[in-house]
Amino acid sequence: MTAHTTPCDWTSEHPSAKPSRAKSFFASLLREIQIRRALRDVSSLDEAMLHDIGLTPGNIEDAVRCGRH
Repeated sequence: MTAHTTPCDWTSEHPSAKPSRAKSFFASLLREIQIRRALRDVSSLDEAMLHDIGLTPGNIEDAVRCGRH
């Protein structure tokens, strides 16, 4: 039995095509919405819970946007 693979061709874009400005804008907007939701969720934690995950109230935004270093 041979496994057949088919490419996922759900877009008409070529992989090497440069994304449009509108697509880049909406991707950036979606990312910012996700970041703000995560900020709201993490900001709702009390200081003891933040300490348990290695954060302080002062570095929540940096940790959400950039990850912990």
